[in-house]
Amino acid sequence: MARRPDHELTAQVRPDGYLELLSRRTGKRHRCGPRGTTMWLALQRSGWQPELAADEIAVQLGVDPDSIRCDIEAWLAHFRQAGK
Repeated sequence: MARRPDHELTAQVRPDGYLELLSRRTGKRHRCGPRGTTMWLALQRSGWQPELAADEIAVQLGVDPDSIRCDIEAWLAHFRQAGK
């Protein structure tokens, strides 16, 4: 199921390639390494559809999309929990 990020969340890919997420509502800030940045960008391009994002990344890396899908779901669950 597609779920867009909270409208209070801002995202910026920094010059060092790290993604910085900031919740204006809570003031919490999180930096993601290259793997998280890749997932965020793929999710954004796929209309926030984890399955499509996993397929995109799997093609780029030449790996099984199911393993990427599990990583994306775990990554998203982490942020859903943090946003509560």
